[in-house]
Amino acid sequence: EDEDEDKEEGNKISRKKLRKMNRLTVAELKQLVARPELVEMHDVTARDPRLLLHLKASRNTVQVPRHWCFKRKYLQGKRGIEKPPFDLPEFIKKTGIMEMRETVQNQDTQKTLKAQMRERVRPKLGKMDIDYQKLHDAFFRYIDYT
Repeated sequence: EDEDEDKEEGNKISRKKLRKMNRLTVAELKQLVARPELVEMHDVTARDPRLLLHLKASRNTVQVPRHWCFKRKYLQGKRGIEKPPFDLPEFIKKTGIMEMRETVQNQDTQKTLKAQMRERVRPKLGKMDIDYQKLHDAFFRYIDYT
């Protein structure tokens, strides 16, 4: 009768709880492996944690990105943060390209919808007259890498 009761009590524990009870702790796993600095808190839940850490410790292996185990999707937390608009470097601003683009954009806004659609189908090239000597000087002579 005692054996039957033990079996019934053993069956009461679910497989999930049994696995959790038999799982190594992070501290125990750190003591067992050669490179304890590689042990992370989610490594103990692996099917074979020792093999996992052996693979992590081998040379020329790429680390798994940290975000793979997070509930929130990658970069979804940055949704409310607004990025400042891109600012051109000074040596490019000196060419006057921003003013030229502004005038072209102003001309495009004044066009009718029909003209804008026509422009989209058959775009006209060479709208901006760029002084190529200025561009050459900006990128090859006056460039500042700081």
